[in-house]
Amino acid sequence: MTSLDTARIEDKPLHSDALIDALDRAGSVVDSSIGADSALHTRLVALRDRLQQQRLQIAVLGQFKRGKSTFVNALLGAAVLPTGVVPLTAIPTFISWRDEPLIRVRYADGRTEQFTAGSADGLGEIMFRFVTEEANPTNRLGVERVELFYPASILAGGTVLIDTPGIGSTLTHNTETALRVLPECDASLFIVSADPPITEVELDYLRRLKARTGRTFFVVNKIDYLNADERRASIDFLRKTLTDAAFVEPTAPIFAVSARSGLSARQGRDRDAWKQSGMADIESHLLRYLAAEKTQSLRDAIRQKAADILAQAGSEIELQTKALKMPIEQLQQKSSAFARTLDSIAAQLLTVGDLLAGDRRRLAGELESKIQALRMDAASRLRAVIDDGLAHADRAWEEKVQFGVAAAIEDIFGAARKRFVDAFARQAGDVLSDHWRRIDALVEEVRRAASEMFDVRFTPQREVERFHLTQEPYWVTERIATALIPDFGRLIDRFLPAAVRRHRRRARIIERTDELIVRNAESLRWAILRGLDETFRAASTQFEERLSDATAATKGVIEDALARRRDRAFASEPALERLGRSGAALAAVRRAILKPDRPSQEKAAVL
Repeated sequence: MTSLDTARIEDKPLHSDALIDALDRAGSVVDSSIGADSALHTRLVALRDRLQQQRLQIAVLGQFKRGKSTFVNALLGAAVLPTGVVPLTAIPTFISWRDEPLIRVRYADGRTEQFTAGSADGLGEIMFRFVTEEANPTNRLGVERVELFYPASILAGGTVLIDTPGIGSTLTHNTETALRVLPECDASLFIVSADPPITEVELDYLRRLKARTGRTFFVVNKIDYLNADERRASIDFLRKTLTDAAFVEPTAPIFAVSARSGLSARQGRDRDAWKQSGMADIESHLLRYLAAEKTQSLRDAIRQKAADILAQAGSEIELQTKALKMPIEQLQQKSSAFARTLDSIAAQLLTVGDLLAGDRRRLAGELESKIQALRMDAASRLRAVIDDGLAHADRAWEEKVQFGVAAAIEDIFGAARKRFVDAFARQAGDVLSDHWRRIDALVEEVRRAASEMFDVRFTPQREVERFHLTQEPYWVTERIATALIPDFGRLIDRFLPAAVRRHRRRARIIERTDELIVRNAESLRWAILRGLDETFRAASTQFEERLSDATAATKGVIEDALARRRDRAFASEPALERLGRSGAALAAVRRAILKPDRPSQEKAAVL
């Protein structure tokens, strides 16, 4: 490993090529001291690439049904993102410039697919299949993100817009997805709407956002629903709320728009309507911001993210140094103490596992109850269909009843599928969130133990598993009677009175309908139960991996230090010297990265 000239790095302000060079050097130090396969190294490389490509990522954020996707469509000038009257967006969409439109779907398992279309409507139809809750409920397709490439002027020069799921709806997995996007945001457009102007859910979201992004622009959408006085009152209320919470300065601009009117104006090339919608003002402001501050905003965001990574890397190097310096007897004591902590954590993890299994059994029992109720409801409704057919009996009444039963089964079990999946997705999400909090507490216990021994803190990341169906239920709707299977009861029916004959046929239809109800109910039960099993199994694995990640660094350093100290051929001084150079190099690069490019960090006067 080559040592850094720390004085040169500390004293010289960085420009773009020097900042990239510093990230390269930091990556080399992390590679040598911690490992190229570490998450820290991977994140540094990703930041370096984004800086070189000048990719400033602006996320469009806010509560569900604030009109975020319509707002983005208005900026793009085409309805390429799906919109609707119910919460739609479920998957984040990263939108970049390209001469010809292209959609790239990235899956959680590493696969990618690409699609093209000749029109905005065609693009919208493709997008709908992957990013909406309706077509991809609880992300059963396993989509990680969708990348949309589109020739819009707002995207020129490397700007990326991120359309995010709304927070605060009953679809908790959408909120989790939106929160996971925050670390990738360099700036944000926060969309609220006129009724109500802002909620406590949004204020809590802004508190999380404040520490993650450098600049947030506030937009009030749906102003076409208000008159002039109501519009002013709404904006004044929003400004006061944001100012009181220290989210904005009293003079900061707040933009009032009708994204729906703006999109129509863009599609109709009506400049006056575009201005009246308010979209012209926010677009001009964004373009001025991008022209004047894009580079600096991106650099500031990269700086802070890289500094956080380097601080964590420095903590790991400090841990290695303290372990090697510690007397071997004391290190052995620390090793035994940490082993006891891990034993306690393992026992608590078993308790979490038992609780998790109990919650899984409880949800499975609730599913059984719901399936039984569904069967009873379906039987009642289908008997009504059969009896209605009997009441209007004609020569083809049996065939009509058969088709009626088949259609009713599709309606009943199709609606039940959506209702059950939504309900169990929410419940599974709530249950797993509770267990994640327990795991977080165990991880904090590990971190406190490491901190007490070595005065070092770790900040591992968390990701919540989402409920999904692993296999779609199939609907059994074949006709109840068929000429291919002889019905000997009909031969007897010929010799019976008409009333008795109808009664016997009704009984046979009900018997076969009941069979269909059982088969469809079992299909639905099996699919959801399989989804629950897979989700809870994956969650259990993630719990163990999270604890393993939290303990691996400390445990590995202690074991490595003990092995080295017991090796008589090992010389600690050269190792400590290398670690010292690595730590100094990381600290120097971190200080240089955080040093501003110019003496003043005042915002451009044009804004």
